[in-house]
Amino acid sequence: MRLLLSAFFAMGVMTFSFIQHGGAFYDLDDSAAPVVRGMIQVALAAFSLPVLLLLGIPILRGAWLDLRQGLVRMDGLIVLAVSGAWLLSVRNSLAGAGDVYYDTAAMVLVLVVFGRRLEVVAREKGLSATRQLETLLPDHAHRQGEDGEWNDVPPLALRRGDRVRVEPGEAVPADLRILDGESEIMASHLTGESKPLPTNPECLVPAGSVNGYGTLVGRVEATASEGSLARIRHLLEAPLEATRSMRLADRIAGWLFAVTLGLAGSAWWLGWKDGGSPEALERTLSVLLVACPCALGLAIPLAYRAARAALVEQGILVRDIPALERAAAIRHVILDKTGTLTTPQGRLRAEAGGSAEDFLKLTSLVHHSRHPLAATVDAPQLRPEGLRVHAGAGVEGRFDGHAARAGSPRWLDAHAARWPEDLAHSRRRHQAEGNTLIAYEEDGEVRALGVLHQELRPSAREAIAALRARNLDVTVLSGDTPETVRAITDTLGIHGFGGLSPDEKLSRIRKLERDGRPTLIVGDGVNDAPALKAASVGIAMGSGTEAARAHGDVEILDDDLRRVPMFLAAARRLRRVVRGNLAWTLAYNTVAFGLAVTGRLNPIAAAGLMIASSLVVSLRSLRFLDNAPGTAS
Repeated sequence: MRLLLSAFFAMGVMTFSFIQHGGAFYDLDDSAAPVVRGMIQVALAAFSLPVLLLLGIPILRGAWLDLRQGLVRMDGLIVLAVSGAWLLSVRNSLAGAGDVYYDTAAMVLVLVVFGRRLEVVAREKGLSATRQLETLLPDHAHRQGEDGEWNDVPPLALRRGDRVRVEPGEAVPADLRILDGESEIMASHLTGESKPLPTNPECLVPAGSVNGYGTLVGRVEATASEGSLARIRHLLEAPLEATRSMRLADRIAGWLFAVTLGLAGSAWWLGWKDGGSPEALERTLSVLLVACPCALGLAIPLAYRAARAALVEQGILVRDIPALERAAAIRHVILDKTGTLTTPQGRLRAEAGGSAEDFLKLTSLVHHSRHPLAATVDAPQLRPEGLRVHAGAGVEGRFDGHAARAGSPRWLDAHAARWPEDLAHSRRRHQAEGNTLIAYEEDGEVRALGVLHQELRPSAREAIAALRARNLDVTVLSGDTPETVRAITDTLGIHGFGGLSPDEKLSRIRKLERDGRPTLIVGDGVNDAPALKAASVGIAMGSGTEAARAHGDVEILDDDLRRVPMFLAAARRLRRVVRGNLAWTLAYNTVAFGLAVTGRLNPIAAAGLMIASSLVVSLRSLRFLDNAPGTAS
């Protein structure tokens, strides 16, 4: 409202200014001309004063806060230039001699504030998609009470563990783990794709998705205020973390300030020599306006905000903004296997040779392991004591005072567990077939064996082909057996290493980083957390553990591996945009400074050029919001 009202008064200023400069066309005698000119200048002062009060006071307040901290920034320079122009105009009007610059003072303030408004509008545009996501939540959710009856409640009243029913055509009120029913969902608000996704028991369905043809019953894994939608909004509204390019822009702004002071002094001296104080004032004001760092301030932050907003629409949540900068230099991509490259098919099943009770103990320990495979077992009927999770290996506890372990067969071998012949035979057979095994040991003897068939994610082949097309090395590092890993990597035509502990994964990544090969790793489990943190860029799968998501720089919300090359393409494109914006800003300032100091650029034109420069970098950055980030390499 301030800007609109000021623009109205500024239009009045410009109207009277045109009348004043067109006075030669009026047939006025010598006695009437000064009177008319005086009346016009009174109108100019009257119309320009509200502009100074509405727009100048906020800038003056910012300059005063800077001054109290011992700083003089662009707000201070703008205040000096605009107030100087207006006060000099009042003096000349009262004296009845000399030029007036009411129009310059008013239009400069309007254009400066308009330029700053550009950044706010651009940020709001980046957040608008997130606000639209919130409208996708239904008005109510069908929750099952303790008495078994279904009741309608607001989505925000749901809690973790609640049982919820979603009818065909309804929106999903929270992140749900499907317990019963089959259907298709539309999750384009997270994936960016309009293709329906098949949904069946054990699938994780994000809040805001639209159910298709079948009734679904699910358990609340995360409410609308803490799930994927909440994480997106929190990140997009949070202040940007400084990247190297942002820090470079800050340094350039500091240099620009010093250069501006020097050039403003030169402009005043040259203008005074050529035309006295009016010319000196115009040149100095032009220099100050040219240096107004709107374009420099917009050039990088806006590009990063726009890129992050565009990636969210494609199902990629960037938690750590500097990761976008580091991703442009990635040369090696490492993939975890279980839960990342492959996905479990069905439930963990018991292999013949163990008792039903021992298998229940196995599933109880697996459920508490915080490993992605915990989703393949039912809620435990037994509660182990003294739980201790060993990342990348297994979990141990006690049942009725008996020490027990559940985890990889190699981990149990390291603890000298004894294998009955029938379970040892089953182990060898399933490892040769590439299946995932979880063994249960109690009091030093293996008593049960769980088998899970793993299949490649549908997006794996296309994702790896896209990564290799970018001349990136792709490697699988897994804690699973070498035989299981080899069965997958031979199919994909890439290298892989199995039987690795979390520490061994970490040492391989650190070696790559030391050798000058920036690395990106994709993982989903607790055991992947150290590696996600150590790599140049860590990407966590959306269905992975909270530990993986917390340590990852990026999260793939829909578990589609094709998002990895899309993310890298966006990072490289962002680097080009940032470099282009910086180059444009520096070139603009160099040329405009030269014109301003030599008197070839008046203040109104300088303010217009400043706005045009801001528009150029804004439009270049906002193109991320209108084009898929993965379209450019």
